[in-house]
Amino acid sequence: MASDRIISPPSGYEGYLSRRAAAALLGFSSEFKIRQLEKAGRLRAIRGVMGSAWYPRSQVLALRDAAEVGGTAPIQGRWSDAALIAHLRARTRSVVDLVADTGISISRAERVYRFWLAHDVHPMASEARAIRTRTTAAERRSPDRIERDDLIRQLRDPDPDARAAAFEKLKPKREPTSSA
Repeated sequence: MASDRIISPPSGYEGYLSRRAAAALLGFSSEFKIRQLEKAGRLRAIRGVMGSAWYPRSQVLALRDAAEVGGTAPIQGRWSDAALIAHLRARTRSVVDLVADTGISISRAERVYRFWLAHDVHPMASEARAIRTRTTAAERRSPDRIERDDLIRQLRDPDPDARAAAFEKLKPKREPTSSA
C-alpha cells in the first residue's frame, strides 16, 4: 500500500521524525495527537515534500521526557494509576502537587496518594510517610475544641444514655443567642 510506504525526510534533515514516527515514539496510536501538539505550540515542524511534517528528534524526546515520568504518563488524556504513582515516585509530593501537575480531580488524587503511602516500598514513599506523620502528629486544636469535638462525636453514639450525657455536657458550652 502507498500509505505504508516509509518516506524519507528532506535533505539536510536526516535526524528528523515523520508525524507517524513521532506518534509511535510518544506512544500514540494516531497521528492526530501529534497534530494537536503542533497546534498547541508544543511541537514545531518543518515542511517537506507535499507539505509533510517533520519534527526534530530531540524536540520529540524532550516532550516525552517532560511529560512522562518513568515512561508511563500520557502527554494528553487520562492518567493511569500506574502513571500517577510513577509521578509520585519522581520526588516527594503532596496531594495538591499531584492535582496541579496532572490535572486530575482532588478525590482521585487523595485516593492514589493514600494507596501510594500505604503500599509502596519506594524510598520516596517512606519519606512522604515520615513527613505526613510529623505534620499530623502535632495537634493544633485547643483542648476545649478537642473536648467539644469528642462530645459531638458522642452525640452519634447508638446508646441513648451516652447521647444524653454528651448533650448535657454540651448545653453549658452553648453561647446564649440574643434576640434583638
